[in-house]
Amino acid sequence: MAKKPKAEEKVLDKATVSRITRTVSKHEGFHFYKDMGDSTGKFATSLADFAEKLRTVDVRSVNFHFKRRDFEKWIRDVLGDSELSRRVSRIHKEAHGEKLRSEIVQIVRARLGELKGAQTAT
Repeated sequence: MAKKPKAEEKVLDKATVSRITRTVSKHEGFHFYKDMGDSTGKFATSLADFAEKLRTVDVRSVNFHFKRRDFEKWIRDVLGDSELSRRVSRIHKEAHGEKLRSEIVQIVRARLGELKGAQTAT
């Protein structure tokens, strides 16, 4: 019996890459909070913007959103990248602080590289 291709292999067509890497409205963007009702004033409107803002946003915001699984939800539900969402969900739940920030940024940047490669390959 033939092996089924990984979901990731099927998903990276031009239309999918364009959808994932597009810029969304401020309303749909990811708004960074340190706690309920305590906004950092920063928001991201694309995956590349998200990676950049994540590098500099208050680390309390990284911890807050990670615990709530907000990063996974936004990446999956707004950007439409279930593969990246799954990768973020696999980060150890006890991770926090600068180590957590670094891990998420690394995962997102790696995915951006894959998407860019898929865009130029097709």
